[in-house]
Amino acid sequence: MFSLFASYFLMYFSQSVINPYLQIMVRNLGYSYDVVGYLLSLFEVAGLIGPLLVARYVDTRGTMKYTLLVCIALTGVGVGIITFSSSLLMTIVGLVLLAFFTRSTLPIMDTYTNNRFNGDAQKYTILRATGTFGFVFFSLLLAVTHLPDQTSNNSIGFLAILGCIVFFIPVATWERAQKRPKGIVFSSTESGGKWCDSAFIIGLIIIGLNRLSMSSVTSFFSLYLVEELHTNAISLMNAIAGASEFGAMIFAGIMLQRRKILPVQLLMISGAAMMVRLCIYALFPTFSGALVAQFLHSLCYGFFNPAAVYLVARRVKRSHRTLGMSMYISLGIGLPTVLGSSLGGIIVEKMGYKVLFSSFALFALASLLMCIVFYRTMTKPPIEET
Repeated sequence: MFSLFASYFLMYFSQSVINPYLQIMVRNLGYSYDVVGYLLSLFEVAGLIGPLLVARYVDTRGTMKYTLLVCIALTGVGVGIITFSSSLLMTIVGLVLLAFFTRSTLPIMDTYTNNRFNGDAQKYTILRATGTFGFVFFSLLLAVTHLPDQTSNNSIGFLAILGCIVFFIPVATWERAQKRPKGIVFSSTESGGKWCDSAFIIGLIIIGLNRLSMSSVTSFFSLYLVEELHTNAISLMNAIAGASEFGAMIFAGIMLQRRKILPVQLLMISGAAMMVRLCIYALFPTFSGALVAQFLHSLCYGFFNPAAVYLVARRVKRSHRTLGMSMYISLGIGLPTVLGSSLGGIIVEKMGYKVLFSSFALFALASLLMCIVFYRTMTKPPIEET
């Protein structure tokens, strides 16, 4: 258990550097803003494809621990290539490597955890909440120490690679998963037919609509604070949102495991909370309004993530669970984020932040309505009990 706690916690050392500073690293290489945009779009596309391919390899070969170690190592290599890039080709190679493998780590970790504890939602959410704590801890640590130096790719790259190293160590101590006999590959008809049920497909659409609404926050909230509210409290607001999800995530896991609440019900709460959150940003463009809205992250993500992971664990057969988790990450989160960022940029440019947040609240409403319409399908007996 300690190695898993440490893995989830330390995973966010590198992520707390890579996520906010990647665009700065690319810009520091001297590329124009339009080229930076194209390169980051390429990064997002690679980040959609990577988890799906890596997941299928894991599901067919069963080498979960060692595949994760390779993903961590190649994430560090990708960061290193970007750090010392001297050409456009090197930058592209580094970005593709980074996106392909860093986006593949979480689905593997979530699958390993769910398999090890037979889908116990309470144990999973406690471990996942450790990752949330790690994100808040490292974000605040970087803010307090004024690291990294934003003008130096060496400074950014060093911290990101250091994060990969300390993440690699606890994963290396994981128990070795049972390896599948050579040549044996699971087919989509193994173990009695389909590898997922209809609730999984509908659930992905519900999740995608929810995350499409959330993309307005993930992509534009920092700019909203600076340009609309005229404050630089970006780290503080992100820390508040991250801290608020900690208790909500653990509570959701306990309730799911005790069967006191269903994943679709948590998704309904998340969708409703997302609507309220976005409307607060739109109708109350003040620091206090944004502060209140940030606390709603406890419901928007603290309830959302356990519900989504629990849904995948129950609606996808164990033989394809890594693929299911990767579809959740790539298609349920990654693709809506890419689409939302593109659409949101157009809306902000032409109509401003009020229209952005109020219009994206409609996607949250759509996710809520889908939960209601397909409630019976989403509550039928799952395809996988453990």
